[in-house]
Amino acid sequence: MVQRAREICSLLLVILLFSAVSFSQSDHPSSGESMSAEEEYKIYFHKADYDIGKFNFKESIKNCEEALKYKPNDYLVRAMMCLGYYEIAEKLDINKSADKERKIALYNKMLQVAEEGIKCAPEMGECYFMRGLANARIATTKGILSELFTAKGIENDWLIAVERKSDYTTPNGENLQASSCVALGVYYRLCPSFFLLRWMFGISGDLDKAVTYCKKAYELDSTRIEIVKEYGVALITRGLDRENKEDIERGKEYLRKVPTLPLRLDTDTVDIAHSKMLLNDISLCPGYSRDEEQDISEESFDKKNK
Repeated sequence: MVQRAREICSLLLVILLFSAVSFSQSDHPSSGESMSAEEEYKIYFHKADYDIGKFNFKESIKNCEEALKYKPNDYLVRAMMCLGYYEIAEKLDINKSADKERKIALYNKMLQVAEEGIKCAPEMGECYFMRGLANARIATTKGILSELFTAKGIENDWLIAVERKSDYTTPNGENLQASSCVALGVYYRLCPSFFLLRWMFGISGDLDKAVTYCKKAYELDSTRIEIVKEYGVALITRGLDRENKEDIERGKEYLRKVPTLPLRLDTDTVDIAHSKMLLNDISLCPGYSRDEEQDISEESFDKKNK
């Protein structure tokens, strides 16, 4: 009986081993099979997209780099890479010199990748938005008056992006069309509007356009914290400029709404804190950017150019 039991156990072991080998072989391509470049590309694209949704931006960039090995001319992967560089840079503290240098380096890398994407697909808008965003963040990180020669290009890139439908929305619902609109709104609010700049650089701020584009962004996505904050800031800025209490009060309503909204992006906690700060002192709104207050007065421009 003992011998018979041993034989049965040995037979069961052989069956189990055979089943395990068969399962393993059916789950993976044989040594003679390989996935196509398109299949490899899709695997890394979806990994990169998933990582963006989980705020794992470094991993997302790595997976984008792998995807480009299989589809080198893909503009959408480059737009995703730009988003990764942007989000990493946004978390750095501008008040620390090492962080500020790294922020600028990341924005410059973002700029390079965006320009590659535009070359791959000049008819698509995503990388125009990213190029404008990179130049804008370089400008606001250094101080907006230090990059006036790029301002017209920023405006043009975002106007192109607004006109063209975006193919990409992040897993957290970040629509690049809405991003382009709010970016233009911030641009028209921060850009100085005095005559000398229009004459020298062909640029000009416009508070009506600032409110209009922020409103368009809000209509596209009414629960994104950054958009609601910027809409409120634009209204308050116009209200202060024109002594219009209605604009100021409406702007305050949007700033009060910000903390009630769901957290979706990695920068939302910063924007909530800034909304509270701006409510406490609305005089900060005209020069506000996420990095720091920007001195956009005509007096400051004169001092820098003497």
